[in-house]
Amino acid sequence: MPTLSIYHPLLRFPLLLAVLAFAVWTAKTGIAGVYSFQANSYLELWQHQRQLNPDYVPSPQQYEQVQQRHQQILSLIPYNGDYWTAYADMQLWHLANTPNLTPTQQKQLKEGILSAYDTAIKQRPTWPYAYMNFAIIKARFGEIDDNFKNAVQKANHLGTWEADVIHPTIELGLALWSQLDAKTQQVVASAVERSLTWKVSESQNQKEKIFALSLVGAYQKQAEICALMSNQGQKAANMCS
Repeated sequence: MPTLSIYHPLLRFPLLLAVLAFAVWTAKTGIAGVYSFQANSYLELWQHQRQLNPDYVPSPQQYEQVQQRHQQILSLIPYNGDYWTAYADMQLWHLANTPNLTPTQQKQLKEGILSAYDTAIKQRPTWPYAYMNFAIIKARFGEIDDNFKNAVQKANHLGTWEADVIHPTIELGLALWSQLDAKTQQVVASAVERSLTWKVSESQNQKEKIFALSLVGAYQKQAEICALMSNQGQKAANMCS
């Protein structure tokens, strides 16, 4: 059977297309990286100015510039979860640090923030931190709905032993205990148990135990948590009769 040379037109054309596609992708990635650096620099500058002067507020024009940069980034690289998270973080900072926003403006910003975090989840559906970030923002907005509960459950399923999943799960879960369903309460109790039985180092284990027990005690949820923990967890807690 005859073979085609790499220089044959039937092979050269697909190769040229592949090279061209790679060049376009590289260019888009590079430009998006530059824009991302610029947008992040603006946010860092605002945060620094806010530390120096608590009354500092960026001008609407500055917000518009950064907004445009993020939109340009997302138009170039719409499949990068980190870029969607950065966009959400910028809008969240705007919402938290801009006085005199109208109710309509606040509503639009909240919707945009949640939409950006939701898109970040869709871009990285196995990334536990995306779900946890979404849950934290939902709680901050007072939206303790099924989407919040599902995000907490998914984050703990995917990031079972991740401290940045366990800690906010305990904090949010205990604070919002009465608003949670039985399944999410079990997730919170399991997070407490993991914090109590973690085997890292003696000093770290002690810190985790103090963290979990102090929060359980502060919210007076000893009985509720103990009822949902295993025998091992109850023994480690030393608070379950």
